[in-house]
Amino acid sequence: MSHSLKRKILVLDDDKIQHLLMRKKLSLMNIDVDLIFFEDVAQALEFIESTPPDVVISDINLNKMDGWNFLEMLKNLNYKGSFFFLSSSIFPDDRNRANEDSFVTDFFEKPIRESDLNYILTS
Repeated sequence: MSHSLKRKILVLDDDKIQHLLMRKKLSLMNIDVDLIFFEDVAQALEFIESTPPDVVISDINLNKMDGWNFLEMLKNLNYKGSFFFLSSSIFPDDRNRANEDSFVTDFFEKPIRESDLNYILTS
């Protein structure tokens, strides 16, 4: 991948504060990426279908469905990029399930940390 191309990162989270926090962290880190935020699963899937991003970051607890359903839909689209869960869920089951799913690149807890973002950007 050429470095002149900005990485395209799609974030699916129904909490606008998380959008703000991620934008702020990335700007403080002085990292130039193309950030696309969605609160709605259907809109996010439509976008991914037409313009596949390099990275998808999804919350597990979404308003109309959970992140696991979204993940299944992504698999059906043959999405080839990296996929991360970012969740406030403290259920070990979610983390274990993410670790066991080869489609999930990694699982991070909210709020996202700078080290998590660095990892996402380099994977």
